[in-house]
Amino acid sequence: MEVDKLKLMLGDMNLGNYALRAAVNSRLDHVWIITGDTGADWIDDSFYEEPIRSKWSVLYCPEASMGQAYSLRCGIEAAISVETAAVMIFLADQPLVTSEMINELLQRYDKESAYDRSVNYVASICDSLPRPPVILGQRMYPDLLRLQGDQGARYLIRQDIPGICIEFDDPDLFMDVDTEEDYRFLLAKTGILKS
Repeated sequence: MEVDKLKLMLGDMNLGNYALRAAVNSRLDHVWIITGDTGADWIDDSFYEEPIRSKWSVLYCPEASMGQAYSLRCGIEAAISVETAAVMIFLADQPLVTSEMINELLQRYDKESAYDRSVNYVASICDSLPRPPVILGQRMYPDLLRLQGDQGARYLIRQDIPGICIEFDDPDLFMDVDTEEDYRFLLAKTGILKS
């Protein structure tokens, strides 16, 4: 797209704010917004009010435009620096992800990783394909730091690493906006007309 898709209007907010709202309203401890620009000016003013403001931070990643592996690396390095036991990866251009979905993944990860130490991740899947959001345990950090270019967590999940997949039947939850056509489809799907 020729425009910043996260700034596209969807109802009364920019598109990027929907996934952020789901994340800060979930059980996640903290949300890092990994961005290639220093401003992240798509974030709605309401996110700067407490108590929401204390639940998120912007992490500038100058190499973000070089491929998703670079954004992942920035996030994993931040997680390592504060000794985070696991991270959840989700995309700001997935506006239909819900807090309930995030919480379901968190609950399953907490339960499974406490019971079975070999569980490295809990991934959401639809139509047998792993898709974000996905939770990755600390044991996967070294592998994530070695990813290159446009390789993402899906590349690792397909490597027969022990983990859990949760099937979500609603493909709309995974809708992301990469093209003008995707945006028009999203507007039609949600019943929101572009003003």
